[in-house]
Amino acid sequence: MILLSQTMNKKLFQLWFSKLGKAWEGKDPQAVPLLFADKFKYYETPFEKPHTTKKELLKLWEEVPASQKDIEFDYDVITITNNIAIAHWHAGFTRIRQNKKAVLDGIFLVELNNKGLATLFKQWWVTKE
Repeated sequence: MILLSQTMNKKLFQLWFSKLGKAWEGKDPQAVPLLFADKFKYYETPFEKPHTTKKELLKLWEEVPASQKDIEFDYDVITITNNIAIAHWHAGFTRIRQNKKAVLDGIFLVELNNKGLATLFKQWWVTKE
């Protein structure tokens, strides 16, 4: 693994999180796999088996346009160590089927390679409806 400077890492992570947020808010599932390296582990929750293919990732994110609207996303990077960042994130959206507002508050742990692509993604969150 090539370690990058803290300044470069901060910019890479900010760009990565911003792209993830734009894909979510824009209901653009095709954009999400582009944020990941060819080999990666994506944990939707810490207790599930990780997704490891871009096809699995796309299928997971294709549920967003059908189930969510009025999506808002924001994040704040808490810390960066080498090529790993931890960020606090919040999102809000309306669940289409129930027409109920959901608010999420969570943590991302993301590892990027030297090309700015994720090799590890873990998230934890709580939801208030």
